[in-house]
Amino acid sequence: MNLNKSTGLAFHQDHYDQPNFLGNCYFEIKKPCDCTMIQLHQFYLLLRKGNKVSPINLPLKIFNAAFLAFCYNGKKLVGISAIKRPSLSYLLEVYNKAGIITEIDQPFLEIGYSFTQESVRKKGISSTLKRLLLKKIIDHHGIIFSTTATASSQRFLIANGFHAKGNPYKGIFDNNIIYFERTL
Repeated sequence: MNLNKSTGLAFHQDHYDQPNFLGNCYFEIKKPCDCTMIQLHQFYLLLRKGNKVSPINLPLKIFNAAFLAFCYNGKKLVGISAIKRPSLSYLLEVYNKAGIITEIDQPFLEIGYSFTQESVRKKGISSTLKRLLLKKIIDHHGIIFSTTATASSQRFLIANGFHAKGNPYKGIFDNNIIYFERTL
């Protein structure tokens, strides 16, 4: 591979502070099976950069998602999010940590894997990605949940009809994680 030859996959841009930053972004929502190997790999790399997700079986978990969301600024991937299909054992583990006692008698999905490059945070990328993902599952009849310790994500969830349940708990990567749920 010639390291001096551009692949065209990414380049640096200096216009992150433009007043209409989101207008210069390209948002894409896809099923993992419709993504290219490059997109899946870029999603994985950006998610790992966030350092809040266990790498164990992560490529399989990404491919098992219902939808993956990408935000590009030019050709550079700057933000990601997903609608995940977690296992029942994972949901029961989260319920246990949050002290939630209830039967799980509905289908469930999770909004997560959200990460935005630090240089472009607080510009609405994560909120836009999550709004677009929620539109994709409008016909889902069941529970959509999310767990987060990030205040901006908590505000987004509350503003979009999610309710905190249970007690804050300590996770592997964060303290004071709160479980949020919305029934569709």
